Amino acid sequence: MKAWFGWRIGAATLVIGLAVRCGVGSEANAEFRRLIEDDWRRQEERLGRKAGSRQAIDGLLARTEKLLDDLRLKMSIDHDRKAVAGFRAEAEKAGSMKDQERADLYRRIRWFTRDLALRNPLVAGKPIVFMERRRFCCQMLHEYLAYFHEGMEGGGVFLLKEPGRSMEATDLIAGRLPAGNYTTLAMSYDAGTIWFAYAPKDRATVSFYAPRPEGRYFHIYAMDVDGRNLRQVTDGPCDDFDPCELPDGGIAFMSWRRGSIFTRCNNPWEPIPSYTLHRMDRDGRNARTLSFHETNEWHPNVLHDGRLAYIRWDYVDRSAANYHGIWTCNPDGSNPAVLFGSYTARINACYQPRAIPGSDKILFLAGAHHADVGGCLVMLDPNRVALDPETGEDRLDAVEVITPEVRFPETSRDWGKSYFHSPWPLSEDYYFVSFSFDGLPGGPGGKKDETGIYYLDRWGNMELLYRRPGIASMYPIPVQGRPRPPVIASTLDKALGEEGEFILTEVNRSFLGLPSDRKVTELRVWQVLPKTTHIANDPRIGHANAEGARMLLGTVPVEADGSAYFRVPARKPVYFQAVDEQGRAVQTMRSITYLQPGERRGCVGCHEGDNSTGAARAVAAMTREASRLVPGPDGTRPFSYPRLVQPIWDRNCVGCTTAPGTR
Repeated sequence: MKAWFGWRIGAATLVIGLAVRCGVGSEANAEFRRLIEDDWRRQEERLGRKAGSRQAIDGLLARTEKLLDDLRLKMSIDHDRKAVAGFRAEAEKAGSMKDQERADLYRRIRWFTRDLALRNPLVAGKPIVFMERRRFCCQMLHEYLAYFHEGMEGGGVFLLKEPGRSMEATDLIAGRLPAGNYTTLAMSYDAGTIWFAYAPKDRATVSFYAPRPEGRYFHIYAMDVDGRNLRQVTDGPCDDFDPCELPDGGIAFMSWRRGSIFTRCNNPWEPIPSYTLHRMDRDGRNARTLSFHETNEWHPNVLHDGRLAYIRWDYVDRSAANYHGIWTCNPDGSNPAVLFGSYTARINACYQPRAIPGSDKILFLAGAHHADVGGCLVMLDPNRVALDPETGEDRLDAVEVITPEVRFPETSRDWGKSYFHSPWPLSEDYYFVSFSFDGLPGGPGGKKDETGIYYLDRWGNMELLYRRPGIASMYPIPVQGRPRPPVIASTLDKALGEEGEFILTEVNRSFLGLPSDRKVTELRVWQVLPKTTHIANDPRIGHANAEGARMLLGTVPVEADGSAYFRVPARKPVYFQAVDEQGRAVQTMRSITYLQPGERRGCVGCHEGDNSTGAARAVAAMTREASRLVPGPDGTRPFSYPRLVQPIWDRNCVGCTTAPGTR
């Protein structure tokens, strides 16, 4: 079959890219073979060896034998075992072979292994939907905002009908949307609907703050899996992206439709609003905010138990360039809780978490803050998540590194020279992924963004399925139905109105222990206020860099048994501070939480272990009505240095800092 570049318009579809396919039997089209074999060469070079070297042949055979051993329970492999035994016998003589003979042996084994991998029942016969896109190369904050993508138009949504056998892809948009940018792709549980985000090209350069016509933002679109029934789902003057179907049929997504609430640490040229978790009906109606976090969130995905997992940038009173951990919440936004990654700097960011079929484990990318999304492929076992008893940090024995040749970016000076993106697990052992041979865009040396779609397994076998030069191919999703997780019933109590209630059973239950000589008698409830200016430290809030303003909502009592029961306004990012009898802080949260209207939420102690349970006893605070917040002194709503602190200096200032003759 003849190979061609560019566009071919057929009766019903538009075909893009290099249309090459395997020939009859084991003989592949020459151009297809060239592309695949050139990719093998690049794979070996990234590992520091040549395709056809003894080291490459030994590594290839070891991976093939592990794959074959795993497939023995999935399909008939008797003939394949004999073939591998023959390859092993030939490899024993590789030391006496000429370079060309070893190269030929490597290619024969590699084509065999590729065919074996593609016959895996988890892979065979499954078309893949994917996205082509161009990203603004800077940070993960920018790549989901249409404002930064001027002049970078291109991409679309495509269907790869025969992954691994052909690179012929059908353009599902087929010219029905004008030139623009694409980001984030999702599929319904019944594999009938595709969701994605798209932004049309601006007609002229405009300021972020200038009025822009509706549509000059990323909005969520939907279409049937065959490309029919293309429709726009969201609109309005904000970016909506990261669609994710919920078990009840609704759609979770990320958006900054809360308004002009900005990320804390940006330059004058980069206005970046804080986008957080939202949900809507599948037709776009009844959109509402689920997360009231004060800075950015990403990548919602539903776990097998029906909860949402997503990423939160969490830096209350700590580093602004770490702690992008995996959080969970119910589909109505209640019960937000950290799962992993908010208490370690050894993994900078935990991007694109996805539940693994038939497993409790979660696949995600260990990525960077100062770069676009991408990184090392990592598997998390939630059942093993624990904090280190000495440091209180996340222990890493809950994670398994699937691609150890790719470093955790931004955790050392060496960021690595390749990265993965948008993993789709087929099981704990097999995955579809996007992969690039180049450095992470935005990081050291990462100046371009070109990725392909690949098959990958845990033993390191990696096979190119699709690539088009000059553009990123991402978000591979097999076209097959998936079990729908259970619907978690909402327990929000309308009788509480615009408030919610917290129940604390024992404040002294702390992971690292509180001082025994300082009895906690009160809790202060602080609100982190939204940043309404986009430039870092403008205005300056305190000594710390890029700090957020605070407001003391009030104080509530802690009973003698360490319990507290109190009401808090809903939809506000708050944190708690344990206070002793002299009004001194004993311990302060370094994260935020919030309540949905009508939500009741309980915790055991003050930063207790994740699996802690309260004591089986009566709780004193629950024998009375919920406490109401007692406001603080003047100058605490919001916290004001001139009104709260300066008068103390004025009354007690030492002479060296005042004029002569004054106190």
